[in-house]
Amino acid sequence: MSHPHLTRRVASALLLLLLSWQPASAAETIRINGTGCGVTLMKPLIAAFQKSHPDVTFEAQKSVGSAASLKAITKGALDIAVPGRDLKPQEKLPTLAWYEYGRTPYAVVTHRDTKLDNVTTGQLAAMFAGTLGKWGNGDFVRVVLRPNDDIDTTVLRSLSPEMDRAVTAAHARPDMLMGITDQETFEHLKKTAGTISFIPLIMPLSEPGTVNVARLNGVPATLPKLAAGKYSYAKRIFLVTRKDPSPGVKAFLQFLESKKARALAQKHGLLTSAGR
Repeated sequence: MSHPHLTRRVASALLLLLLSWQPASAAETIRINGTGCGVTLMKPLIAAFQKSHPDVTFEAQKSVGSAASLKAITKGALDIAVPGRDLKPQEKLPTLAWYEYGRTPYAVVTHRDTKLDNVTTGQLAAMFAGTLGKWGNGDFVRVVLRPNDDIDTTVLRSLSPEMDRAVTAAHARPDMLMGITDQETFEHLKKTAGTISFIPLIMPLSEPGTVNVARLNGVPATLPKLAAGKYSYAKRIFLVTRKDPSPGVKAFLQFLESKKARALAQKHGLLTSAGR
């Protein structure tokens, strides 16, 4: 029969041991969202990070877009926002920290059955305006638009005055396909014959072979061309956190700055910036 005092001492020792024990690294869930191509880019980077941080999990749902992700992080609903544009003055709050992670070229992308190798700005404008309505194989040209106030539309308009007018005309045409996010646009391009759009290179690189990528005015939308200044149409990708990020967020941001992560980001279509 055990002695009552001894039993109490053993129980007290076990209680102290349990109270003093701490896991090597506390489990944590990081909520991340932003522009469609930014969320798509983060997926392989998250997978690589989790190999050395299996205790950290991520919630990376369907893209909510740049503006919504920035609103969410200010309200504490996100831990990392990945917008596809710089913050507006009213979004640059003292509670946030942000920097540009890199740039991805915009590419002219079509359905994979449309064997388009090269397109001129004039031809692209004609497609958007509706004056060039059929492909060589007889399929109708189906332009996939982005919202008029999106940075993607702004960049597309900047190709030429003719392109600017064509985009305005396209938005006035009825029954046009619309991609609210990069992901929705990409789905249209994969599934609908005759489609064409102007989207970040990250998207076609995320699923090689599912769409066709064409040169624009004879220049391919590649990272070397972007880095050399021979291709200038690109989307800037930012990382935004609160100024007091959790240990898991800090570790993930440090990983994103590593040589391994930067090489992986470039493989998936991002020309990374010089760093923080």
